Amino acid sequence: MQYRSEGDEKDIFDRDFSLPASGKWASDIIQKGNSESGETVHIMTSQAVLENTTVFHDISEGPAPQRHPIYVKKQSNFFSTSYRLNQTFKGRGIHNKYPLLAKTMEDPSNGDINEKVETEIIMYCLNMGLENLKDDHGLDDLFIERILNHFRGVFYKAEEEGNLFGVLNDSTSSGSESFVLPTKLIESNFRPFSKDLPERFPQLCMAAMMPYVLEANITVKLHDDSFKFAGVLPGVITASNADSVSNDTLWWQFGSDAFIHDDYVIEAASIIYHPKRVQMVVVIGAFGILLGLVFISKRRKSS
Repeated sequence: MQYRSEGDEKDIFDRDFSLPASGKWASDIIQKGNSESGETVHIMTSQAVLENTTVFHDISEGPAPQRHPIYVKKQSNFFSTSYRLNQTFKGRGIHNKYPLLAKTMEDPSNGDINEKVETEIIMYCLNMGLENLKDDHGLDDLFIERILNHFRGVFYKAEEEGNLFGVLNDSTSSGSESFVLPTKLIESNFRPFSKDLPERFPQLCMAAMMPYVLEANITVKLHDDSFKFAGVLPGVITASNADSVSNDTLWWQFGSDAFIHDDYVIEAASIIYHPKRVQMVVVIGAFGILLGLVFISKRRKSS
């Protein structure tokens, strides 16, 4: 299997879709000039011979990485050897997690929705952070809903007063991320619940929110990315959903919109026949039939 990633340096080395570059993967990076723009284009390729299941990002890494596990099966029979490839680009679930962000990605010109996307992401991350902490800190569902409703009220009031971004602009931008947590806002709005929460709970909650903030940033960075994918299977291709096939190489080309919500699945199968084994079975079978006929003939003569 071979990956090929092409773009500027930031595109190649950011965290939205990292190519494997260690272990059994042989990777290479080259640079070339773009004659039209004059910019430097970075090209990274990574390839390996795969068997069984390859998991690029373990579940312990949290919800952020774009997961795309590969399953390759080789099945050997006497007459043939078959190969099957299955790769699933896990859906980001954007329509369920951030419906307004989904609309913005579909229609970037819709500016009035853009102003609410950041609060939507905060609310999703806050909800997930509280869910992750509730068992360890004895938070029941009703109390969590009270906290969430309080934050919804803060954002609704800021929107009504035309001060939505004024509320959110109290955090220090990281420069490399599309979205960062408004720490002062979160800390100050946990104060009404301070008597019912453990000490330093706002900091614990923001730490629990960070994997989901990273998830949102990766989702945003994947927007408008395009992917070229090549898979090489031995023998004759018997089935695939590839966009094109050239000899034993299958090619897929798709954008991040293919898996921004639901899974995108790559499938292919091939087979190698073993004609010498078939011939051997035919010869042995014919020889066996001949022996049988000779034996029958001798029995008839003796009778």
